[in-house]
Amino acid sequence: MIIPFFIPHAGCPHQCVFCNQRHITGQAGPVEPLSVPRKIAAYLKTNVSTGPVEIAFYGGSFTALPVETQKTYLQAARPFIESGQIRSIRCSTRPDRIDRAVLTLLKEYHVSIVELGAQSMEDRVLALSGRGHTSTHTRNAVALLREYGFAVGLQLMPGLPGDSSDGFRTTVDQVIFLTPDFVRLYPTLVIKGTPLEELYAAGKYTPLSLDDAVAQCREAHLKFGRAGIDVIRMGLQPTAELEKPGTILAGPFHPAFRQLVESSILLDKMRSALLTRGDKSATVVFCVDPRDVSSAIGHLRGNIETLKREFGLQNVLIVKDDKAGKRGEPVLLPG
Repeated sequence: MIIPFFIPHAGCPHQCVFCNQRHITGQAGPVEPLSVPRKIAAYLKTNVSTGPVEIAFYGGSFTALPVETQKTYLQAARPFIESGQIRSIRCSTRPDRIDRAVLTLLKEYHVSIVELGAQSMEDRVLALSGRGHTSTHTRNAVALLREYGFAVGLQLMPGLPGDSSDGFRTTVDQVIFLTPDFVRLYPTLVIKGTPLEELYAAGKYTPLSLDDAVAQCREAHLKFGRAGIDVIRMGLQPTAELEKPGTILAGPFHPAFRQLVESSILLDKMRSALLTRGDKSATVVFCVDPRDVSSAIGHLRGNIETLKREFGLQNVLIVKDDKAGKRGEPVLLPG
């Protein structure tokens, strides 16, 4: 379990064109340090999981905060670490706010995971997006984090101003070379109250379509999977604030974006299996890992209907089986 604390825009030295953390997180300002112990205690009281518990500071640039502010947050969490109730702390920050002094402080307070808002490895895209850092900052930060023994996550955003499918493909390839422990994929959205809203209104920015975003994230997901890099999130987490009418003005938002990507991957694998089958029965059965059932069926049964139409089938059945094989690998049962 992760106990999240949001510090929207806190420590951020730049206004990125896509960012309005208050809308994204649904929180008007940074969490008060004094409330941290109360929230942790409340989570622990209701936690029924037997797994490890982590604390996370999201939504701002944690290591860009004044050092004393960082310490105040971390000291609030420290007793729970030392008592064994919390395993570790993670934080999100900018690639250009990582140095030896920063990492020494984080180590002292039991931070073990650092996520970097890399967003792109194309310097032109970063400049057009108002990021204020370069791809070199990301490379250097990852190397330093590795040296100090931190687990590393990278956040990437397909569809930024000036980016392209080829450009994002290059970003993915360069990130794989850096071997992070995990990545997050957040297709760019036009959110109210951001500079990107103005660019979009002026016709100077065109967001990705939902299909294009799914295609780019699908390719990235497959590449990261082959490299052994976990994709822990695709698409922004739906929140009440984010889903209010008029908050997202344009772009490939979908409340089940990850499922769309995984459904697309599973559809192709089921297609491949059907192309090589020997029998021509009108009913086929695919056995999948229980976690893949919804994605195999597809949004609004889209995969089922596509396979029936393309292969002239009357029925396509998806059954769950713990012994079917590894996740993401549908098995066509003999007819």
